[in-house]
Amino acid sequence: MEHATIVAIATAPGRGAIGVIRVSGPRARAVLEHLAPGLTPAPRVATLTRVVVNGAVVDQALVLWFPGPRSYTGEDVVELHTHGAPRLLQLLLHEAAREPGVRLAEPGEFTRRALLNGRLDLTRAEAVIDLVDARSLVEVRAAAARLEGGLARLLDELYQPLLALSAELEGVLDFPDDADDVESAAPALEGCLALARRLELSAEASTRVRQGGLVVLYGPVNAGKSTLFNRLVGSARALVDEEPGTTRDALEAFVEVGGQTVTLVDTAGLRDGAARVEALGMERTRQALREADVAVLLVPPGAPADVLAGLRAEVEDSRRVEVRGKADLLGAGGAGLAVSGLDGRGVDELLEVLRGKLGDFTGDAGLAGERHLAGLRSVREALERARGALEGSTVEVMAGEVSLALSALAEVMGREVSRARLDALFERFCIGK
Repeated sequence: MEHATIVAIATAPGRGAIGVIRVSGPRARAVLEHLAPGLTPAPRVATLTRVVVNGAVVDQALVLWFPGPRSYTGEDVVELHTHGAPRLLQLLLHEAAREPGVRLAEPGEFTRRALLNGRLDLTRAEAVIDLVDARSLVEVRAAAARLEGGLARLLDELYQPLLALSAELEGVLDFPDDADDVESAAPALEGCLALARRLELSAEASTRVRQGGLVVLYGPVNAGKSTLFNRLVGSARALVDEEPGTTRDALEAFVEVGGQTVTLVDTAGLRDGAARVEALGMERTRQALREADVAVLLVPPGAPADVLAGLRAEVEDSRRVEVRGKADLLGAGGAGLAVSGLDGRGVDELLEVLRGKLGDFTGDAGLAGERHLAGLRSVREALERARGALEGSTVEVMAGEVSLALSALAEVMGREVSRARLDALFERFCIGK
């Protein structure tokens, strides 16, 4: 049975200047001839043409023709760049799907075909969706590095010596008289273990970046926390009022600090004598402070020394940043950083302080994601068990553990991957990608 040709709208829903219809498969050229009769486009050259449905011209479009295997999917691919009218795109989509052997694409099916046809490896396929979903500059750069093959090359630096080590140990098992030579494998094993540890640490750091830091604003009531929160978020997310205790619950939003995505939390003010509902909000404040990577203590003008001491005691010094709030009401001078959510003074300086507290990501080639981390942890653990077997001169166990490490690494790289894992990955994609 001939492999199905798929078609989808490849641009975001809604009105836009440009809309893209993407077709991939053996009937892609037939779809093009149906929508743009008489056109003979040159490969990989944009060609302006009329688009026709039921004999009537419905638009002018730029057509791109990519004969396989030199295309995104490795198959024949056609892209029609039309005006971005939703009704027009739907018309062209369903007209294309009327062609025999053509059907609507499933989420991520274009990239899945690229993977199955050898145009992408698994790390690059994952990078595609990570780039689309990136929330910060750091995530954009990390995904782009993986899309360029940085992660694949880095993992291969471990895979090749690990493969050689596994072959050497299998040879010892085949020729038991050479078992005394197994000590010669120790340097190679140590080298693989050191690299596996470094990759795991980098994956841990990158995973923390993907999850984002947690920054919590706290302080007494009416310290200006919600006003500062709104300033940092860039919109009026938190209710602001002069009445004490306005904020009764923790409010979260994403902000970018130093290129990294950070979860910012506005919390209920801490004070004595609060009513029951406000007291519940204060307990949530303390829970957020226990989980925070950085806690920003906002001190209003005239805060009593004993109140300030109690607020400082809520969070250890290493995680606390103390700033004076409502800087628009303060006179010149004063020690420490002063900020105002009302007019924005001191906010840039606060962001720099937070960036220093959170740290910069310097991981290798954009290692990221729980899958990478779990796989590399399995590699490292297997190699540590192999080293223990080496010390006990148990060649069979050592060879088995090295083989397990090699298999775990192959799964991270996508050389051994189940259909279920691929299904889970491509369910995250939009239709048309």
